Amino acid sequence: MFLLLILFLAMLLFIKGFFKIVLPALIILMILKFLFGGLMLLLSPHFWGTLLVISIIVWLVRASRSRYY
Repeated sequence: MFLLLILFLAMLLFIKGFFKIVLPALIILMILKFLFGGLMLLLSPHFWGTLLVISIIVWLVRASRSRYY
């Protein structure tokens, strides 16, 4: 019974420390990952090439739909 109480208290302290230290650190790392990933996406030539191809297709579709009679 005493061992069960010690294990319960250890688990409670671990969870308390998790929410105070580990979880905020993980959230900050996730936000930094999103910011860095967005910056790398803007600097990627593949992203700009894809945007260029999509914009040309949209421009061609809009230009072919407008008829001047």
